[in-house]
Amino acid sequence: MVKAVRASCRTYQLFEITKAVLEKNDRFVVVLQRARPARPERAAEGAEGEAASRPPIEKPAPLYMSMPDHLPFDTEDAAIQHVLGNNLGAFFDTQEVEIDPPKGNFPIINKCGITGELLGPPNYHRYQQILQQHHAAKLSRMPFDRFRESITSVREPEVAAQWLEKMKKATRYTWKTQPAKNLTIAPFETTPPIEIPANAPAPEAVAAVEASAPVEAASAAPAPAALSFDSLEEARLYLLSNARDKVVRAVENVRFHGKLIEKMPQGEIRRALEGHVERQRRFPLDTANALRGRLRRENFTIFKKGSRGVSYVCAVKRRFRVPGQVFSETISSLIDFLEKHPMIHVKDLPRVFLNIDVAAAAAAATPLPEGTTVSQAPFVTLPPDQAEKLRKMGNDLRWLVMEGYVTEFSDGKLFSPPPMAPQAAKKAESGEEEHDPVDFPDAPAPVASTSKPASTPPVGAAAPVAEVSTPEPVAPAEEPKPETQA
Repeated sequence: MVKAVRASCRTYQLFEITKAVLEKNDRFVVVLQRARPARPERAAEGAEGEAASRPPIEKPAPLYMSMPDHLPFDTEDAAIQHVLGNNLGAFFDTQEVEIDPPKGNFPIINKCGITGELLGPPNYHRYQQILQQHHAAKLSRMPFDRFRESITSVREPEVAAQWLEKMKKATRYTWKTQPAKNLTIAPFETTPPIEIPANAPAPEAVAAVEASAPVEAASAAPAPAALSFDSLEEARLYLLSNARDKVVRAVENVRFHGKLIEKMPQGEIRRALEGHVERQRRFPLDTANALRGRLRRENFTIFKKGSRGVSYVCAVKRRFRVPGQVFSETISSLIDFLEKHPMIHVKDLPRVFLNIDVAAAAAAATPLPEGTTVSQAPFVTLPPDQAEKLRKMGNDLRWLVMEGYVTEFSDGKLFSPPPMAPQAAKKAESGEEEHDPVDFPDAPAPVASTSKPASTPPVGAAAPVAEVSTPEPVAPAEEPKPETQA
């Protein structure tokens, strides 16, 4: 966003930039914390007339952050369930394996009345664990008691055989062992001295063999067997017993990317967060105040204008003409014209200032010559003298905008303030937060083209500003607003 605004040299409303940031969730980050309780009032005066001390403020309850993706949760158990359901692959490798089915007599098989999935016999020792896993994976939004009421019982032998066949397949969870970051090698001081015979190789070779020996010994050591679990509950217990700090953490605030809002589970935190984002999109005052400091650190000019105090942002520092200031003849003609026609659109400038109808010339020259782009079309389709005038006007306008004498707004409108006294100009240029209560003028009615460009009498010797190297001229057609990102 900073690069786009700085390259355009255009002036944007601060709210305009803020709304562009808030337009998509992947353009901002969220900092979430619990609201602090209200400060308690002082207690009544004591018996001796001395005011009692104010009761201490209660510390708000912590939030619980899932460590793999930094999402906030109200309770520790909710954060753990989220990690087990969405980030288990960060801790375990899973694979489907064949195991022996349960042994015993299972005349009754219970089935979920919502999904129709076979749950197992009530007399199976893992039945309660299976219920909890099925509820968490498939029906987490339904109360557990209501889920239990929906369970039905089936006594057909075919169903029992089907359940036993299902239990032959299991998911095996293999713990991901972290490789050692540093390989410790015994210091050479502990190695007994070596007698070197006369026909021994060079000392460098001996050092190489001596240094590689501990590494070879380490590599020859058998690797420890990987830990595997055939049930999610066993894997969960091991994970929480040995790496709980990598699963969940209690914190006062959570900072995470805005694009993760869509991955948050439904609940009070997500509803509050989505409501706050929606309120900011309607009236982004808080976000605008946060962006104001960021833009100021990027050396942007921020000023207020108008009776409502609208804030504007530009990468160019504003400058104001003073009486008697000298410019080149073409620049003087252009800036005088802009002062007399405030808020004129840049696309109308060739027609009303130069009396050149670029749109008609481009339409008459279709199709364009091969290899000609749309931005080059006016210079190719116009007569050489008109094309040169258009190019010169574009360069002059670009210089005035980059120097701060002319304000080009994001919608392409142009404004040049009239000359002011030196002291007033210096004061206006020095304060970025200076609030000018005078509003920018409204856009004028369509201006008729003139027979010849507006001009002013020569003002002494021309300043060497016409020799300044400038970027490419501004295209006469209205440019689309660049999509800003943050």
